[in-house]
Amino acid sequence: AVRTLIHNRRVLVTGGGGSIGSELCRQLLRCEPSHLIVLGHGENSVFEICNELQRLADAQLGLATVIVPVIADIRHLERLRWVFEAHCPEVVFHAAAHKHVPLMEAHPVEAVANNIVGTRNLLDVAMETGVDRFVMISSDKAVNPTSVMGVTKRVAEMLVHHAARVSGRPYVAVRFGNVLGSRGSVVLTF
Repeated sequence: AVRTLIHNRRVLVTGGGGSIGSELCRQLLRCEPSHLIVLGHGENSVFEICNELQRLADAQLGLATVIVPVIADIRHLERLRWVFEAHCPEVVFHAAAHKHVPLMEAHPVEAVANNIVGTRNLLDVAMETGVDRFVMISSDKAVNPTSVMGVTKRVAEMLVHHAARVSGRPYVAVRFGNVLGSRGSVVLTF
């Protein structure tokens, strides 16, 4: 079912250079999208994952997937509009987020700007451009949130659900718990 959804389509992954976003990219590549658009804020991480993805594509019988690195900040609406107009994604996986609970407690403005405003910007542009499917990677901390980060992820989920109702499209949020090996996982701290 996932292969049918992804195969030969233009897929955008936000936070594509992050630990969760980059693994999403690796898994999506197996489904042979026509284009895999890797959007991230950090140039080094985007550069590294795009090089890895290209090597994987070449090794897998020369997959025809075009790997497209994009450096952009989801907090900047006009930049997102340009990205969507230039690359026309059909499916969006939204993994870009601030996730460190203690840091977001210390910097709540950044949590709101990135996790809420950034998600709203993505949804606005996705609806404007007719993106078929939108999947937001959320957090188990959005369940009865007790932290700034959890609250911002819960609000972002609510924005996704609202966009789904308004657009009539399958826009969904999926909650992940602590992902082993992900950057910022509390498991490594313990």
